[in-house]
Amino acid sequence: MSKLIFLGCLSKKNYEPTCQNAIKLIQFLDSEYQVYEDVPCCGSLLYHTSLKEEQIEHQQFVNDWFKERKVSEIVTICAGCYNYLCTYYKENLGDDFTIKIQHLVQFVNQTENLKNLNLKYNGKKLNIVYHDPCHLRCASTPIIEEPRNIIASIGSNLKLKEMENNYMDSLCCGSGGGVYSIFKENSDFNTDLIFKQAKKVQAKVLLTPCPFCYTALKRIKDENEIRIPIMKFGDFLVKIMDGGEIV
Repeated sequence: MSKLIFLGCLSKKNYEPTCQNAIKLIQFLDSEYQVYEDVPCCGSLLYHTSLKEEQIEHQQFVNDWFKERKVSEIVTICAGCYNYLCTYYKENLGDDFTIKIQHLVQFVNQTENLKNLNLKYNGKKLNIVYHDPCHLRCASTPIIEEPRNIIASIGSNLKLKEMENNYMDSLCCGSGGGVYSIFKENSDFNTDLIFKQAKKVQAKVLLTPCPFCYTALKRIKDENEIRIPIMKFGDFLVKIMDGGEIV
């Protein structure tokens, strides 16, 4: 049986340093996790753009790929991949899909992994905010408390401040599901509002565990010269792991 680090198409294409950080973090905690070069796309975008028969056909192809390599466990760094794999593969393939799926924050939040990481931040005191991505909070196994628990474990110099819209009421950035392609104004409005809520609680860093959310947030930040830094959750953890300043 093998364990797979599933990086996802968006991160592999646009965020190579984030992929390397995730690999470093995961393999530090469990050296059995591997990276394959020929990993197929999970097919999440097919859910929004194709017929169900085509979705299932692709899922079967990917599941066969997993079986050929005897994959039993997956950790993914992409919220979209996590949601699609743990929700729709099981829904469509039933008992034929037996792989344990975890997002990076679930994996890190395991008691033994948190203990082994022993993350401590001794830099300047910072307020940080965490944005709950739709793909994590609305998955068949929602991920909400895990990232907050990880942040709380790091120490008192980092203070998590909650935005007005959080948990299950978190604002959708519009990057997933094709919203930005069709309703750009809605996406822009929501993403800008996320920054306004972060500023309201005097946040110095905005964290997201989703590369789609990061892409939307980064675009609005650059277009409007917003000063609050955005960090992907894995990059944030490795920065602390290496003893560096966050900002």
